[in-house]
This record gives sequence, C-alpha cells and structure tokens, in this order.
Amino acid sequence: MRPVLLNYYCIAAAVLVGAVAGGLAVRWLRVDSGGWRVVGRAAGVGFVGTVVLAAGGLLITGVDGFTLIHVAYVVGTVGVPLAGGIVLVGARGRARPRVVTAVCVLALAAVPVGVYATYVEPFWLRVDRVELAVGAMLAAGAVDGVDGVGGVDGADGVDERIRIGVLADLQTTGVGDYERDAVERLLGFGPDVVVLPGDLYQFDAAVFAERAPGFARLIERIVGEVPHVYLVSGNTDTVAGLRRIVGESGARVLDNEIDTFEVRGVPVRVGGTTLFGDETAARRMAARLVGGWPGADGVRGDGLAEDGTGGDGVAGNGLEADGVAGDAADAGGGQAVVRILIGHKPDAIELVRATPVDLVIAGHTHGGQVSLPLLGPPLTLTNVPRHIAAGGLHELHGTPIYVSTGVGRERGNAPQLRLGVRPSIGIIDLVPSGGGGLG
Repeated sequence: MRPVLLNYYCIAAAVLVGAVAGGLAVRWLRVDSGGWRVVGRAAGVGFVGTVVLAAGGLLITGVDGFTLIHVAYVVGTVGVPLAGGIVLVGARGRARPRVVTAVCVLALAAVPVGVYATYVEPFWLRVDRVELAVGAMLAAGAVDGVDGVGGVDGADGVDERIRIGVLADLQTTGVGDYERDAVERLLGFGPDVVVLPGDLYQFDAAVFAERAPGFARLIERIVGEVPHVYLVSGNTDTVAGLRRIVGESGARVLDNEIDTFEVRGVPVRVGGTTLFGDETAARRMAARLVGGWPGADGVRGDGLAEDGTGGDGVAGNGLEADGVAGDAADAGGGQAVVRILIGHKPDAIELVRATPVDLVIAGHTHGGQVSLPLLGPPLTLTNVPRHIAAGGLHELHGTPIYVSTGVGRERGNAPQLRLGVRPSIGIIDLVPSGGGGLG
C-alpha cells in the first residue's frame, strides 16, 4: 500500500512543481525580456519545490534515499516537461526569447526518455555471454574493454566447456510472463550449472505464503533441466524464505556452505556466502573453498579450524555436514577442482582476496540501473570499482569476477526504471586454457 501511495504522491508533486515553475516563468516573461534570468529563476523554483516535496515523501516511507530519487525522477520526467509546455503555450511571440524556447523544447524531450526508461528498457532482456579460460592467464583485449582477465594458475583447467547460467536479481513481487521468459531463455542455452545470486523476490512476509508457490514452480522448472542449481540470499530475500521456496526440488541454498560435484569428469567446488550472515562462517567457508591457508581467521595452516574441524559443520576428513565431499583433492582424486564463489554483492570477492579462486559470481548492483554516457553508473551500492559494478566479466585482486546486471529492478520506494543498463541473463562458458578468452 505504501509504494502505491508514494506513486500517487510523486505524480502530484511533479504536477505541482511543473505547474508552479511554468506559471511563474510565463508571468516573469511578460515583465522581463532576459531569457536566461527567467530560465534560472524557474529552475530555482523547481529545484526548491522538488527538495521540499521529496522531504515530504519521507513522511510516507520513512527515511529512505530511494524515496528522494523517486520524487526527483518523476519531477524530471513529468514536472519539467509540463513546465516547458506551459511556457510554450502561455508565452508566445515576442514575450518568449529564443533561449527560453530552446530550453522548453529540451524539457519536452524528458517525456520519451521517461517512457523508455519506465516501460521499455526494464523489460528489454538481453543475453550476456562471456568466456573464461580456466587455469591460465588470458590474452588481453577480449571483449567489453576488459584486458588480461585470466583464470587461476592453481587449477588444472577444464578439458571441455562448462556452461554456467546466471539468473540474478529477479527482485519481483510475483512471477509473471517476463520472469518465466527469462528462465526459458536461460535454459535454451543448456547450462550445466545455474546460479541465482540473491534477491529472488521482494515482497512483505505477510504475503509470502500466497506468492511463494510461483517462485517454487520457477525453481522446479530450472531443476527439471539443470542438475546443479544454487542460490544465495541477498538484500530482499532470506535463507529461510529461499529454503521454503526450494523445498525438496533439488536446488540448494548455500548459507556459507560448499558443495562439490562433477561436470563431465571435472570436479567443481561451489561456495555460497550469505549477505547478512555470520562473517566468521563466511571467512571459514572461503578458506575451505580455496583449500585453507595459514593465517586465515580461525583456520590453521592445515586448512582446519582451530578446533581441528573444517569449521561450521565440516569435519577434518573434508566432508560437509551432510556428507557431501568438501575437500578439493579428495573430490577429484588428486585433480584440482574449479572453485567458484557465489555472493550477492560483488564485495564477496574480499573473502578470497588473499588466495584467488577461479571465478566469483555476484549480482546486486543492477549495473547501476542507470548509466550515463562517459560517467557510467552514478550509484552502485558496492565498494568494488565502478567499472566492475557496471556488470560483465572483469578481474579484481587476481580473481575473475562476473557481475550480472540482473533481470529485475529495484522495487519498494525506488522508481521503477532502467536507463542505459538493460536487464540480462548471464551465460559464462568455462573453457580449456588456451581454448579461448573472454567472448
């Protein structure tokens, strides 16, 4: 109910700001021929009005930066062109200097931009395909302007392609045709593994029982085609909620846990970190994922926790609490495994900063959701460099990291838009070292 009320408030605020700024500009033009002065004064009125009304929006939602952005966006795409239209109609002939006319025409351009950003780009799904050679550094200059991204020298590499599908940040209040289409497109590429790195849903706990079955059917559809499906929690979902959705489908929610399996004879070790979970457990999980290293918090030089176990339900014999093989060498009969870390935020890469893994997969940023020419995304809500948060395959701290721009968009009090950052599903091909690079 609150987001609906906020939407109406934003529209009313935009109409008020536009009408007042436009009406005053018409009045000023009748007594002042200085075009730039009138433009400046009208812009000042619009700015002050936007700030005041944005603050008023906080009375509806409470303190939330997304509310301020929402009010500003609707004022920009509704109020500004309304003011321009009022001036074009109300101040004709000699009373309207050319500069004022030009500014008003430019203001009207906000209408198609707003329509595109709200109703077109958020649903214009693309497929982001990249290749990563495992076990050797890649040749420079492969794709997306990323140079020198490589695998980890500690891995022996893969003999055949391993395809990973990434379905990040559906972040929807309910499953509809758009979400089902995203899943079908992903499955059409025949992935060996599917990763959902957080923010599967975004709705209040009060409606969980009503809406969860739609998400459960979505997961069941994926599991019906793909044998290895992994989820981690994000900002808008929880481990408990995801596990209720997954049920007995065969998909696995990794709560600072590791799973090991084989794809065509190649051992793959996947670790998943929980966003708002136990940080010590996350560090121990990361230590086990890379085999453990001396000096890691709570990990001895032999890769075991201080109590002689692997930590967090992992026995010293390298088995997970549920009996799934957890030791890299044991899993592959001495062959090095492909190690993948899944986290909702790209910041999860800090867990393996000291000892790189083969790949980190994350979401969260939505590519910024808005990206400006030359500048890139103004807001990413992560500590990784902005060009990495913008999405795609990069390298950071010696580890390849793939950041998905996500399928959905921010909900709640945020404006429902994308501009310059189309939603995407990710297809990552792990290929033999020397068999390719990024592509």
